[in-house]
Amino acid sequence: MSVFQKLRRLISRAEEPSEAASAPRLVRVVTDSTADLPAEEAAELGITVVPLQVIFGEEVFRDGVDLSGEEFFRRLEGAHELPRTSQPSLGEFQRVFEELAQETDNILAIHLSSGFSGTAETARQAAQSPAGHCRIEVIDSGTVSMALGFAVLAAARAARWGADLDTCAANARSVLERQRLAVALDTLEYLRRGGRIGRAQAFLGGLLRLKPILTVRDGGAYPLTRVRTHRKALDEMLRICVEWGALAEAAVMYSTSIDDARYVAAEIGRRCPGIPIHVGRIGPVIGVHGGPGLVGITVVVAEDAAPSPPAQEHPA
Repeated sequence: MSVFQKLRRLISRAEEPSEAASAPRLVRVVTDSTADLPAEEAAELGITVVPLQVIFGEEVFRDGVDLSGEEFFRRLEGAHELPRTSQPSLGEFQRVFEELAQETDNILAIHLSSGFSGTAETARQAAQSPAGHCRIEVIDSGTVSMALGFAVLAAARAARWGADLDTCAANARSVLERQRLAVALDTLEYLRRGGRIGRAQAFLGGLLRLKPILTVRDGGAYPLTRVRTHRKALDEMLRICVEWGALAEAAVMYSTSIDDARYVAAEIGRRCPGIPIHVGRIGPVIGVHGGPGLVGITVVVAEDAAPSPPAQEHPA
């Protein structure tokens, strides 16, 4: 081969688009700190977590960044006033979207219920700002904690395998339709002080010594039942969980009592063998309103399982 032929071949190769340049850029997934995602899994899947804030007096902490769950509950014990919470700013979301737009053409943001926070609406406003040619879709999950987290993980796993934005969003919505959440509170004091009892007010009335079990649906908190002891609350949650049908996965979240969480996780494993079960600690923002002693169960009903009706109140 002559020198000229070699040069011609090199020039033609340089003019061809490289595989890296022609490959589509993966969808990037964004959520907020109330999803309670395991940090390692969020990092592995490339999920961007935008933190809410917890405010003790004049001190402002980013949820899960400057303040862990363990540190938060230690501070809460000695706090004279209930800390406040704050959603991410418009500027924070704009910065996140602009940075991600350098890496992708499609962003999917999935956030906690607009019934609890303006986070999703702020993300929508930020999505209207110019971010190159990047398409940004925002989903209001209508829920919180790992009920939100499971949807985020489903979208991020689809993105990792090269799914487009519509498919990633569809996967998230499928999980949100099949998720169920039950939370046992050890005390109502933090809900009362934070003004977050809401629709549960009539149910609770003056019975502040009972242990309520709440759920989240249609974007708000609703009562499921009430019992007289903490252990009965755990067992009642388990009964409700099993009644929801065949399960694909589950998570047990706690604020201060890991022993309670381990008991609940072991019981779910015994009653629903073979399903993956995550055990984790709720973050500071949810902890402000749930308080110490909280234990929650989130499950995702299997796709081929018949939909179950909403759980009804079962007074004890």
